[in-house]
This record gives sequence, C-alpha cells and structure tokens, in this order.
Amino acid sequence: MKFFSYYSFHIISYRFFTAPQIRKVASVSKTISDRYQEAILTLNALQTNQLKLKTTERRGKSMNDILRYLSYLNVQLDHIDQLNIIHVAGTKGKGSTCAFTESILRQYGYKTGFFSSPHLIEARERIRINGKLISKEKFVDYFWQCYNAICNAVQQSTEKEPLYMPFYFSFLTTMMFYVFVHEKIDVAIIEVGIGGELDCTNIIKTPIVCGIASLGLDHVKILGNTIEQIAWQKAGIFKKDVPAITVPQVPSAMDVLFERAKEKHCQLTIAPSLNHYSNYPFSLSLAGDIQEINASLAIQLVFHWLSARAGKSYNELLEAPLSKEILQGLATCRWSGRNELVTTNTATYYLDGAHTIESIEQCKNWFMNSISKQQTPTRNILLFYCSNDRDPEVLLQPLMTCKFDCVAFCSPVTSMTIDGNSHTDTKSSNDQWRAKVDMSGEIGRLSLHVAAFEKLWLSTLENQTNMPSIHCFHTVSQALAWIDDSKSLKPSVLVTGSLYLVGAVLKLLDGNDNDE
Repeated sequence: MKFFSYYSFHIISYRFFTAPQIRKVASVSKTISDRYQEAILTLNALQTNQLKLKTTERRGKSMNDILRYLSYLNVQLDHIDQLNIIHVAGTKGKGSTCAFTESILRQYGYKTGFFSSPHLIEARERIRINGKLISKEKFVDYFWQCYNAICNAVQQSTEKEPLYMPFYFSFLTTMMFYVFVHEKIDVAIIEVGIGGELDCTNIIKTPIVCGIASLGLDHVKILGNTIEQIAWQKAGIFKKDVPAITVPQVPSAMDVLFERAKEKHCQLTIAPSLNHYSNYPFSLSLAGDIQEINASLAIQLVFHWLSARAGKSYNELLEAPLSKEILQGLATCRWSGRNELVTTNTATYYLDGAHTIESIEQCKNWFMNSISKQQTPTRNILLFYCSNDRDPEVLLQPLMTCKFDCVAFCSPVTSMTIDGNSHTDTKSSNDQWRAKVDMSGEIGRLSLHVAAFEKLWLSTLENQTNMPSIHCFHTVSQALAWIDDSKSLKPSVLVTGSLYLVGAVLKLLDGNDNDE
C-alpha cells in the first residue's frame, strides 16, 4: 500500500483516444486493387479463436477436412509428396530455421516454396516463392480459385457427409499446397502452425526430412502445460523411415522426442553446433545467440535434403567445410521481426516477436548486448504487448533487469476510428490476423500489463527508487507519435512480447505498400 501512496497513479499515462489517428505515419497506397482488398476481407471472415482449437476432435477433423478441400482442387497426396518437403516444428526458432533452410537451398539454384505463420504485415507473407512474397495478383487469383471451389463443395455437401468452410489457418494451408503444386517448386519448406501431431500441415505423408527447433512452454491451453506434453505434440510430424533432426533440448523433452522417434520408426539425431564445421566462425545475417542453434538445424536439414534429392553423400557433407552456397545462404537470409534493428530519424527500434519465457530471455540478452556497444547513453523505452493466452507477468519478468526509463503498453493495432460503438481498423487493406479487436477488452488487457509490471517492480528492491514512467496506448500509431515527440535524442526502443505488435510497428515504420 505504501507504493500507491508514494507513487500515485498520475505517473501512469493512459492515452485512450477516441478520435481518428493523431499521426499519419504512412500514406494509403493507390496500387492495391479492389480484388486484393476483397480477398483479404473474405479471408479475415474465416478467422477462428483458440477456444475452438482446444479440442482434439476439432483439430483432427480440420486435418481430414483439408484432404477433402484439396480433392476438390484436384490436389492429391501424391502431388504433395512431389513437393520434396522439409517439415519443421518447434516452439521458438522454427521460422528462422525455415528461413535459413530456404535461403541456402535457393543459393543452390532450387525453386523454393516457403510456408510460415503468423505473418507480420500481410497475409501473403505466409506463402513465398524463391524467397519473395507471392505477388498480390497471384495471391488474388489463387485465393479465389481455392475459395470458390471450396464454397461450391460446401454448398453441395449433404447432411450425411457435411463439409464446412475452413478456418483461417486451414484455408491458407490448403491454398499453400495448391499454390506450391501449381508453381512446380523443387522444394517446399513448411513451418508447422501449432504443435505438430494435429496441425493442419501434418497431412504430409512422406517429407524428405523433419526438424524440431528449440522447445518451450507455449500454446499450453492447446498442447498441454508440461514440456513433455509439448514435445509429444511436436514430434507428431515424425514419419516412418524419414530422418528427423533436433537441437539440444532439456532432458525430459529430449527423452520424449526419442521415444516418439522409436514409436514412429524414424531415426532422430541432434544437430552438431556450428563449431563442428572447419570454416567456423562464419557470418549469420540474423542477430542473437539463438540463431546459431537455428542455423545448425538448418544446415542439417539441407544436408539430408541434398543427400536424398541431389545424390550427395551425407557423411561427406558433414565432414567437409561448408559450401559457398551454405555460407551465402546463411549470410544473406532475411527474416523480419526477429532480432531486427530499424533506425529512424527519431529513434532506434529493436524488434523481436519473442512471446515465450525462453525467447524473451534471448531477446533481452540481444538488446542489452546491443545497447552496451553504444557510444553515448540513450533513454531506453520498452514497447510491449502479449496476447490473452500468455501471462504478462511471466514475460515481463526477464525484462526487469533492463532498467527502462519508460514503459509503454500498446494494443497491436495500427490505427483506429469510431463506428458507432465498435472500433475497427481504418485501413481495409490491413490484413493483420487480428482484423477486428474488442477495444473494451483491450483496455482491460493493458491494465493487466500495468499491474504485472508494478508487481514485478515492487518485488525488485533495487528498482524502488526509480520506477519508469508507464504509458498505455490504444494504437501503435499513437505510441510511435509519442516516441517521436520524445525530448531525448534518439531513444532505444525495444518492441517485444508479440509478433502482432512487431508487425504493426514495422508496417508503420516502413510505410511501404507495394503490389509485388
């Protein structure tokens, strides 16, 4: 109670404006076609929530439904097998691992397809061909081909054998397979959505190789609340006689992975660290210690793929210095929103979509190491948000040692306007997954963030004399306007806790809205 009498709530600035956005960060592009906007609005109408994903029955049914959707698109499992798939699950680092893998194989001259989730800014980020987002024109064409065919099948289904429209991720997974088959790619690198055993992507029967990135506690309401349960789910992507690779895990998780590998009759090995290779050290384009682990997994996935599809000897690849293609792929890989540095005229942004306790710890180390190299001390700001299924107190805990001067909590929405009693995004072209937000619920959510931070600060005695100022914002545009108005010279801003928040910040900082 002494805390509240001494540090009154006036230090917490709630910026919940109901007027239109106060700062025009990026102009609305004239190049986005009406068809693209219509496709995105239609896609967003397929959104679901995690409550519906909780049941094993519902998730298993989604997998069976995808096979039916694909059949109406004339895509069979044999077609999917011909994609020469690399399938990757994990809690943290699976996206970066896939990005490294894709970059390397592209350097070898293969036509690559890469499926990832979630997206940061645009839904079409999830489907990439040769390292590039599928164009808006192709996205629209493929979208309506899939949507219309599935709609027609749903309308013709019977009570005895009903078929329903897919949810958001199920639809994009279906569309991904359809696109990759029609684009005639040489290799598909497919990132699991949630878990593995019952994930929509797990209709794959004969991948070339499977990978499991670092494991941790995430999506516990769906996958289970122990590391062993989560490891069991992730290992669900293992297939008979298909090599599987993982990275060092906690012993209990590793035991489960090996048990599952034995159960599924596949050989599981652990990727050696990068210093195993004679030309180590070498350049990685992605910052942070965790990326060495991700790169080690990617290299092994590539070795097994080349062994199976290019006639190369795995043992020779393992013992030889890394090829120029691998080194170039590791050095030029781009994966936005993970340990990413963006400098503007008014601030330096450190962006990382960390949303588990382990990844937040890695993010903190990267941020602290980066600012320690600065010549002149600057004001440090935390811009943070975490979604409903995560505990802000748990994720904020590692960040308490950073000693921020200001802390800002912000909903991952770019900008807002008022339409009666509802708040909707001002840009119809904004295809963030969270297309519609209950702002009354968000106010309560941000209040929980504030309470969690205050509780943690109170429990840290050394911080009790200089508590940072706390601010809350409805939208990212408001938060960035506040940072721009900062009286200090170029503050260092750590943006973390949510990939959606990172994506919204990047969207406004970039202001780029190309059709390609």
